[in-house]
Amino acid sequence: MSLFRFPEKIPVLFYLIFFFLLLGALAALSPVISRQDIDLLISLREKTTWDLSQITNLHFLLLKSFYIILKDVITNYYQLLRILNIFYLLLAVFVSYKIIKLKFYDLDIWNTLGAFIVSGGIIFATLIIQDHLLSGLLNLSILYFLLKSFDENKPTNIFFMNILTLIALLMNNFFCLIIITILSLTKLINLKLEKEKRLSVVSNISFLYLAAITLVITNQIGQDDIFFNFTYLPDLILDRIFYLVFTLLPIAGILLISLFFNVFKKLNWNKDLLFFLLMIIVSIIVFTFSPRMNLSIIVFVLPLTAIYIFRTLEFVQMKWSKVIYASLFLIPFIIIYADTSIYPKIEFIPFTNYAFYLSIVLLSFLNPLFFTQAQSILEAHKMALFSFSMIISLTLGFFYYQYSNQLLQNVVVKAVNNDFQCSIEDTKFNIIDYNSSILSLYFKDNISFKGQNKCHIQLTFTPLTDLPINDINSVNKTILDLNQKQFLNINFKKL
Repeated sequence: MSLFRFPEKIPVLFYLIFFFLLLGALAALSPVISRQDIDLLISLREKTTWDLSQITNLHFLLLKSFYIILKDVITNYYQLLRILNIFYLLLAVFVSYKIIKLKFYDLDIWNTLGAFIVSGGIIFATLIIQDHLLSGLLNLSILYFLLKSFDENKPTNIFFMNILTLIALLMNNFFCLIIITILSLTKLINLKLEKEKRLSVVSNISFLYLAAITLVITNQIGQDDIFFNFTYLPDLILDRIFYLVFTLLPIAGILLISLFFNVFKKLNWNKDLLFFLLMIIVSIIVFTFSPRMNLSIIVFVLPLTAIYIFRTLEFVQMKWSKVIYASLFLIPFIIIYADTSIYPKIEFIPFTNYAFYLSIVLLSFLNPLFFTQAQSILEAHKMALFSFSMIISLTLGFFYYQYSNQLLQNVVVKAVNNDFQCSIEDTKFNIIDYNSSILSLYFKDNISFKGQNKCHIQLTFTPLTDLPINDINSVNKTILDLNQKQFLNINFKKL
């Protein structure tokens, strides 16, 4: 069995470098999927006048600046705008490092940061063009300066905390008020806190809440955008819990073990660790019951969760408790389910897909669960990181190889160039019974063509289960519609 324990010998720094490269590849190669992302990209490309919420949104301004500078390069490769997410993540890693050094200076830093970075939540936040990573970074930074303000009596800490809070509020990130309120209240309960310090804390909280109320009124922010509006629909709550478990992998299972040791065995029982546990619980509750899914909360809670786990279990030798790593088997089956669900019938699934399914299932067996000897949390988690990294890498490579050429934007350009010998710039499209935001993003000029056109092509979309349009003067192609998560047949006919 020792032959299969080689992941334990690999330095954690290697995992960090490898996963950052993998995140860069994901950001550059993964197509734009979310409708919110597409709407944001259309707004970046077309709008010349913005509303107040966009002008005050730091992420939107950075995106717009990046788009203007690299407009010629980014055209038709909008996913490259996700490079900003890599920059945000680097800053989030740095702030997490500063929090560890501030509160847990002797904690193993690299393993803790590795558990934070190599996680499903970071992958999802990287694949989105919206402001989730920046909002999570702001929340982490606010927590850091607030913690520091109670340890060091320097006005600069409160100044930076207030500036970051105002930026977060201008981005409709009201979760930061929860962080400030909880930490401030826990400090106010402390009887040793000086009277002047108490008055300073209360006045600062009052100022920030007044600023938040002013922004709500000025920007006419709806109830769904603020944190104290909860929903209790059972289906939505179950969906959030499932999503939460998946985005916390591969640390979701080990979090339960650390809770057991910390709460029931009083291991590493101290105020700072209990505060981190409180923030984790509150964050999970807000994420689960909020009307809108907010990935920035996951970005914020992931480093806190990693710190909590490794501080609690750093000296624990795990044996039978490793059974909790069985949660890692969820990853391949979720990927398999996501892939098979896009096919209308099981017989439509290519043989290559089955080979891929077998590969990721076999990789999931590189799991600490199957090693009955006692291991430290560092050894066990290295194996989990290796398995998770390999599964995600193989999945990225397979999806790009199998589906990249079937995306709508790629199929249309190739068909126009190769089958009709037309230039995409000189082509006009007539769309039959199909409304796609992807078409609006990539081919708006072709749909609303105003100049002289050499090619006029009619596009007709039908389900893959229907027979292709039988017309010798037309061409049928299969596309993967990521918005509808299904394959479609598209018929090209030159008019």
